[in-house]
Amino acid sequence: MATASAQTEIVVWVGGEPGQTTVYDDLASAFNESQGDVSVTVVTNTSDVFNPALIPALSAGEGPDLFTFGTGPGQPAALIAGGLVADLTGAYYEHDWASTIPEGIVVQTSSEGSLWAFGNEVETTGMFYNSAIFEENGISVPTTWAEMEAAVATLMEAGYDTPIGLAGADRWPASHWMSMMMGRYAGPEGIENVLFADGEWTDAPFVAAMARFEEMAENGWFGPTPIAIGYGELMDSFWAGDVPMTFTGPWVISGGIEAAGDRISDYSVFAVPPFEDGQQIHPTNSIGSGWYIRGNSENVDAAVAFLNYMFLTQEGRVALLNAGTIPVGPLDAALAEADMPALAVDIWNTSDEYASNGSVPAFLDTITPASLTDVTYDGLQAILLDVMSPEEFTAEMQAAWQVAKDAGEIMLPGGLNPQ
Repeated sequence: MATASAQTEIVVWVGGEPGQTTVYDDLASAFNESQGDVSVTVVTNTSDVFNPALIPALSAGEGPDLFTFGTGPGQPAALIAGGLVADLTGAYYEHDWASTIPEGIVVQTSSEGSLWAFGNEVETTGMFYNSAIFEENGISVPTTWAEMEAAVATLMEAGYDTPIGLAGADRWPASHWMSMMMGRYAGPEGIENVLFADGEWTDAPFVAAMARFEEMAENGWFGPTPIAIGYGELMDSFWAGDVPMTFTGPWVISGGIEAAGDRISDYSVFAVPPFEDGQQIHPTNSIGSGWYIRGNSENVDAAVAFLNYMFLTQEGRVALLNAGTIPVGPLDAALAEADMPALAVDIWNTSDEYASNGSVPAFLDTITPASLTDVTYDGLQAILLDVMSPEEFTAEMQAAWQVAKDAGEIMLPGGLNPQ
C-alpha cells in the first residue's frame, strides 16, 4: 500500500498587523496548491514583536525558514557573522537571479563575495508634474537640460513662484534630490566606489552635482523660501494645482487620488533630463528590506522555490504589484497586467525605460550611517540658504563618512564572486 509523502513545511515571517491577510498569505496559498508537497505558513507580526523575537529564535534554530529584514548598515552584519542566515549565492546563479535583481540591488544585499538576501520592496523617485499646467503654458515634457530650463522659465513668467516644490523644512525631501543628482554625475560605479571602496564624497562628480543643485536654488526653481515649507503643505499645494512639479516617489499616489479627485488624470511623471551633455539617466532604486533564509533551515530549496514563485513568475509579480509592493527587476510585462493607478504605472514605466543604464540608490540616507544623514540633512538646508558651498558640504559629508567608516558602521563591501 502506497503511503503519502510527508509535506515540507516552510514558516515565513513578515511584518504587518497580526490577523490581517497579506499578499504573502495569498501567494503562499497559491504556491501551496501548485506544489502539493510544500506547505508555506505566513506569520505576520508588528515590528515591536517581530524584531525582538527574530534573533533569539534564529539563534535557537527555531526561527522562520524565510523572513524579511533590513539591509541597511549594521542591520544584517550580526546575522551574517553569526551564521544565522544562508548563503544564497548558489541559488543566484542556479536560478539566474541576475536577470531579475539589478546589480545596484545586489551590491546592497551581498558581502564577502556572497549574496545574503533577495531584495524586496523597491522604491523609486521621479518628477511628478501637472500636465494641465504644462499644456496651458505650451510646455512639453523636457528631455534636455535646456528644455528643463525653458520650462521653468515659462512657469515663472506665468506667475508660478515655486516651479518645483521641495519641502526643505522637513530636510529629507532634499536628500532625494541629492541621491538622484549624485548618482547621475557619478554613475552607479562612482556611488559604489564610495560606499564600498576608496572613493570620497569630495570627488569631482559629487561636488558638481551639488553645484548644480545650488544653482537651481539660487535661480528660484524651488521657490523664494524652500526651507519654510513642509512636505504635507507642499503636497497639498501640488495636488491643488498651485505647484507645477515636485520630485518625489509613488508613496504619494494614494493621497493624490484622494486629494485631486477627478483631476488625478492631469498628473504624470517624467525622468529629470540629463544635467550635462552626454550624461545618462540612471533610475533611482532602493529597497526597504530583503528576504533571508535561516542559516540552519532544512528547507532551503523549498524556501528558494517560494522566492522564485513570488519574484520570478508573472503570477507572483502581478500579485505583488496589485498589493502595492514593487518587486525588483523589469516590470513591463507585469505592469501591463496589473491593476494599478495610472500614475503608479507612469513612474515605474519611467524607471523601467532607463533600467539598462544601471540604477543608483534612491535614498542614500537609508544606506549610510545616521551620523552622515544628519550632516547631509543640515548641509542641504545650508545650501538652500546659501550659507554653505558645495565644496564645504561634500567636505563635511566626507569627514562624517570617514569617522563612520573607521568605526565599521558602513555597509559591508558588496558584489559576488563569479561561479
